[in-house]
Amino acid sequence: MKIYSLRFYWILLICWMMIQTSFSQNKPKGKRIECTADILRYDASLHPDIQILTGNVVFTHEGAICYADTAFYNEKSNVIEAFGKELIIHINDTVHLYGKYLVYDGNTKILTIEEDVILSDEYSILYTNKLTYMRNENYGFYDDHGKIVNDSNTLVSQQGWYYTNSKDVYFKYNVVLTTPDYTVETDTLKYNTQKKTAYFLSPTHIYSDENTIYCEDGWYDTENDVYQFQKNTQINTKNQQINADIIWYDKKNEVGKGYRNIIIFDSVENAVILGNYADYSKEKGYAYITDSAVAILIENTDSLFIHADTLWAVLDSTQEVKTVSAYHKTLFYRNDIQGSCDSLVYWAEDSIITMFTNPLVWFEKNQTLADTIRLFIENRKIKEMHLINNSFICEDVFLERKFNQIKGVDMFIYFKDNQIDNVFVDDKAECLYYVLDEIEELIGINSTTAKQMRIYFVDNEVSSITFYEKVKGDMTPETEKKEILLKDFIWLNQYRPKDKNDIFMPDFYKPTPKKKDDDYED
Repeated sequence: MKIYSLRFYWILLICWMMIQTSFSQNKPKGKRIECTADILRYDASLHPDIQILTGNVVFTHEGAICYADTAFYNEKSNVIEAFGKELIIHINDTVHLYGKYLVYDGNTKILTIEEDVILSDEYSILYTNKLTYMRNENYGFYDDHGKIVNDSNTLVSQQGWYYTNSKDVYFKYNVVLTTPDYTVETDTLKYNTQKKTAYFLSPTHIYSDENTIYCEDGWYDTENDVYQFQKNTQINTKNQQINADIIWYDKKNEVGKGYRNIIIFDSVENAVILGNYADYSKEKGYAYITDSAVAILIENTDSLFIHADTLWAVLDSTQEVKTVSAYHKTLFYRNDIQGSCDSLVYWAEDSIITMFTNPLVWFEKNQTLADTIRLFIENRKIKEMHLINNSFICEDVFLERKFNQIKGVDMFIYFKDNQIDNVFVDDKAECLYYVLDEIEELIGINSTTAKQMRIYFVDNEVSSITFYEKVKGDMTPETEKKEILLKDFIWLNQYRPKDKNDIFMPDFYKPTPKKKDDDYED
């Protein structure tokens, strides 16, 4: 009897454990979905484990509420299907879903809604045909085309992930963002519906009436109209093409900045501007570029290259250039003319370049110096050159050992077909030049002073000289000439740019200040 009783006990224990295991397996893993309706039906022979709810169906689950016309609830799996002309699902106080067919799993808290789907919150509305929403992670996903309307912005894509807590939407494939000012086309885009800011995550094309833009990274604040384009950035306007590593622009305030590897091509001026930092303000009427700044004025056969620490443009109300300044350590190169100075200013209306602080200009075998040099440009050719105060021009005659020299207070050089036509020296005029015969044999050295003089040239060679007032001079054989250099003569060929790359050379002419008499001590 004792053995029989013990065996019976173990059988009962095993049966109880099996019942508990079966009950545990059939029990829903998540919290049970609560349902109410006008009519509740159950037919085990037709639909095992399924409740059929019709008329004013309402079901709730952990804070979410759904309204439907009809629903099938599987109490065993804790899954509900809902149907209606318009399902209404309140995920929380701000996120709402609409559609016509819904499947919701109460265990995983994943719902799928189809047909005329709408997801809305306080900032935007999403339209699609099918949406899967993960309640645990608080995001919805579609992969068969969707559209989001965010105030005046519209975004469409093939796929999308909408994170309803952070208000971030990730768009993938055939993405188009349309704003009042721009149309953005890309493959991958992040957009925040609260901040109304788009983040470019792949090659992106941006179109407007004013320009087209390409970049591969960056962002666009559509609310404040501020954007930053990065990585292979290129902006094309009607007359300009701008490239840079980074371009930042505030459209409302019309200020902008550019960073690293900046290239600006102006098709109207046929010019290229280079540098590594740029700043622009429309209201203040300026634009400047610095850090390896270079301006290139393009010609068919030759181009002018200008380098300075900073290139600064002053703009008028129509954004036309009034003046361009270059400073400091300014160097320029063109095949037929080169120069250096601390700074220069170009007046666009008059086409005049004024060079300040130790200006030097070289052309052919000539070197010119003065306190100030002005270049008058016509059709991008030098028409006149004015040397103001302490003017000096010298020409290399023989291997930088013999020089023709002209000196005076002011000097005016006139060009014709890019060659010197004549030079007028005003006040304290001096000249020293080597006179050659027809076979270029040296006749002697002419040394003359006068109040004024005019020198005429043919093929860049002196053809005749006219002296005015207080004329003193002579022709002396070279062997008898003691002084062959005028006072203050200096030859600075080592500072002359020999090609376009020399505009970056570190050596820069800076004369030693002359001491006045009272600077010397007894």
